[in-house]
Amino acid sequence: MTPQQTLALRLTRNPDHGRAAPCASVNLPLLETQDYARRHAYARANPAPVLVNHRQYYALLDRLVRQAWSGLGERCRLFVQLRLPAMDLALPASLLDARVTVGAGLAREAAQRAGLDPAPVAWIAAERVRRDLWDAGDNTLRLAFWNAGQPDPAALLLPALDALAPRFLDLTDGGPAADATR
Repeated sequence: MTPQQTLALRLTRNPDHGRAAPCASVNLPLLETQDYARRHAYARANPAPVLVNHRQYYALLDRLVRQAWSGLGERCRLFVQLRLPAMDLALPASLLDARVTVGAGLAREAAQRAGLDPAPVAWIAAERVRRDLWDAGDNTLRLAFWNAGQPDPAALLLPALDALAPRFLDLTDGGPAADATR
């Protein structure tokens, strides 16, 4: 089923800009010469900055899920695509709700669900949001909506992203959200 709306945004600012915040980055212990060699072997040449730490990432997903329910209704089914969770943080309660499916490669499952049930369906792909220097992401967040019952369902979620100053990306060339339409 083709989505009603597909959108890709590049996040450009830390949500806590202008405020002092304690550092939340975790660095591997570098005690021996081999540790430095291992770190260098996994280093990435990535020009995209790290904008959020793991805690801010989960807070962002929590805001998006809650905003979807607020704007699209409590019956909205959400498919949240993300990378591996942080080892020392629990997922927010909203992501563990029965109306939310969390995993990888969920665009087709979201489309299938939309074809089976008239309830609104939202797909949120946040696996490209960099949380640390090891992530290969480019801070792109992708959204797709089915059965939303409104002409611009993405506009309902955008307030949750204001602090991150999102910039819209062009999808006409089969860009980053193209897999939501398959």
